[in-house]
Amino acid sequence: MSVVTLNEKFKVSGVYVAVTSVKLSDPTGAYGVKRDDTDAVVVVDGVDMTESGTGQYSYAFTEPEAGLTYTYWVEWVYDGETYHDEHQVTGTVANNLVPVRNTAKYLSWLKQEFYPLTLATPDSTLEQIVDNAIRYWNTHSGYKITTMFAVPADGSAVQLNTQFKTVVQVYPSSTTTWIMRDHPLWSMLGIQILDNVTGDLIMMSEAFRNYRIYVGTDFRWTFQKSEDPDNEGGYLFARNVPVGVSHLAVVGTKRITSTEDIKVEYVLDWMLRYSKALVQQVEGNTLRKSSIIDVKNDGQELVSEGLDTAKELREQLERDGRWVAIIKRA
Repeated sequence: MSVVTLNEKFKVSGVYVAVTSVKLSDPTGAYGVKRDDTDAVVVVDGVDMTESGTGQYSYAFTEPEAGLTYTYWVEWVYDGETYHDEHQVTGTVANNLVPVRNTAKYLSWLKQEFYPLTLATPDSTLEQIVDNAIRYWNTHSGYKITTMFAVPADGSAVQLNTQFKTVVQVYPSSTTTWIMRDHPLWSMLGIQILDNVTGDLIMMSEAFRNYRIYVGTDFRWTFQKSEDPDNEGGYLFARNVPVGVSHLAVVGTKRITSTEDIKVEYVLDWMLRYSKALVQQVEGNTLRKSSIIDVKNDGQELVSEGLDTAKELREQLERDGRWVAIIKRA
């Protein structure tokens, strides 16, 4: 969690002055620092602030959550008089660009790929490289996923899981019965009759059943993407769902979530190889910048290799991953 540091300075005529005591304490003695959203006490009443110089005091505390606003009171004594000052401070705003996934196994694989060489790139940069590879996947891939979702009884929207980036097609799913068993029309006195007349009756019965279900309906759907896809899936709005349909088969494209442990072989292989290509470029540039006069290294070669591999993988993703063909009916 982030740390918030409170600072208080005491001056008289522009000159720092020593005070008798400085504490975090509101006039009622209820708290030192509290959250503005819930009024929960973050720092208890009566905590002393630390003197860092004449008339200069500070106190640091760990935020319970990032980006909160706090109210705190400073109680100080000067020349025998006690004073109280109210202040507000806002904590560190959450950085949504920082990856929250566990990248340990990916970093271990990258380091092993360059063994016995030791990478000059720090782990924090490697984590960003892995996140960049996943971001490219999420913005360019058309990898297909299909999942069944129940149709809400009240007709409300269906919330999809966070793996759905887009929705391509929706198929109403219904269970049909075996007409030879469940329709007594095809049997007489316990003996099933199969002839031309019976065949025609079967076709008519099935046609009428389909007519009842689908004629008069105009099944339509639309997908609304989530504004926070890592935590909440988008919504599928389906209207005129055929009678008797309890589930919808949703076909869409996959995104890699921020906490997902990637296990799908194709996705994992592409992501690791693309991450390696990016690391090659970073390592190569590091070698180029650390060149010594008249001493040659293979930095440029490593950069070129990484660029070529990254280009090849992007083309592969476009060729193999983009299964969706956008067409326009004339």
